[in-house]
Amino acid sequence: MIIKHLPKIKKRATGAHGETALYQPFWQGGEKPDSMKTFTNFGRITLRPGGTNTLHMHKDVEQVYVVLRGAGTVQVGDERAEVRAGDAVFLPAKVSHGFFNTGDKTAIVLMVGTRVSQA
Repeated sequence: MIIKHLPKIKKRATGAHGETALYQPFWQGGEKPDSMKTFTNFGRITLRPGGTNTLHMHKDVEQVYVVLRGAGTVQVGDERAEVRAGDAVFLPAKVSHGFFNTGDKTAIVLMVGTRVSQA
């Protein structure tokens, strides 16, 4: 059994996703359990009002954003939609995407990514 305690995971900004999105990776890269080999990342994103993780794309990773708290606008390709706590959004590989906190409260987004099969 592997357990990680979220408050002990340092929040950090990543240059590729903007400086206003703070990431807390539960598992990413070589630290993830072997049984999660197709997962590329699993973590939490914290966005203060006005914050964004900026539009970006992954060529071989698809993701799901689950809005846990707050609200905002999500963009997938050319489509934009308002989302709020309880919404989940599929983000296909090779399509730009981003989350924009357009609300007046901090938004918390769970992010899960898996590698797209090359078969």
